[in-house]
Amino acid sequence: MKKNPHVNLSRRERQIMDVLYRRGRATAAEVRQDMPDPPGYSAVRAMLRVLEEKGHIRHEEEALRYVFVPTASRALATRSALAHLVTTFFEGSWSGNRL
Repeated sequence: MKKNPHVNLSRRERQIMDVLYRRGRATAAEVRQDMPDPPGYSAVRAMLRVLEEKGHIRHEEEALRYVFVPTASRALATRSALAHLVTTFFEGSWSGNRL
């Protein structure tokens, strides 16, 4: 089975991805501004770098600043997360009556 890169994000990484999915694109300052109880700016920049290294986001340079963009659609990320959940908790299948 091919390993899915859009699973196993930390809470803060998921918060950053949520901001980017909502906005479509954002600078580090904009991401930080939209996060609940945001960490410092340097911490946000570090997490953005990690997310980029993991392949979840990419950056574009605009007017001497980096703008970050998700690499996959929110729908794809949601399907990936649900598939991971089903695999993890329901051994790959779920009929709806196992709750």
